[in-house]
Amino acid sequence: MRPAERGKPRIREEDHRRSSGVVWAMVILCTLLAIGVIVTGATVFAVYLLYKPKMPYLLVSDARLVALEYDGTGTIQNLVLSLTIQAENTNSKANASFSRVDLAVGFRGAEVAVLRARPFSVARRSSVPLRYQVVSAGRPLSPDGMRYMDGALKAGVVPLDLFGKARTKWKVGIFVSLRFWTRISCRFLFFFPGNSTAMPIDCRSRSP
Repeated sequence: MRPAERGKPRIREEDHRRSSGVVWAMVILCTLLAIGVIVTGATVFAVYLLYKPKMPYLLVSDARLVALEYDGTGTIQNLVLSLTIQAENTNSKANASFSRVDLAVGFRGAEVAVLRARPFSVARRSSVPLRYQVVSAGRPLSPDGMRYMDGALKAGVVPLDLFGKARTKWKVGIFVSLRFWTRISCRFLFFFPGNSTAMPIDCRSRSP
């Protein structure tokens, strides 16, 4: 060996082959992953075009203020509200399910009643009605709410808010399962005293 070569490290042929094998294995693995991503994306897109999925939603089909007793001291003594909410599934090829339905009725920031429902399913191109007979009593109002209620009763139009959310789930194809929150926020104006019906309003939930 020449004196100039004595201090240089020698690379074994086995080490060179091992490092080359690792590099090629990584290249093959990355290639397979890229192909898998492309195939998965193409499959999801094809399923989407085939099924054309639509998000299920909640729709208020009927709302009536049956009774309202307010003594003027800032407390709602008795409130009875009849409410029908339709869980709609307009998908033509997929059933849908609703869970964690958590809704509330409020007046000027005061929560009057809480509305809930157990998990349920909705067949494709159909709806399931949720009928609530809301009975609430002893709900105190804030000073601002008291003034608002006095003005509403004098005008003969009582506003009530409906707000909340529900979890929706439905399958597109065999492997793709979609989950979204659908949220609802509406204000109803009831003729009271009178026929106790609400002014026509398109009240339905929206998904982000």
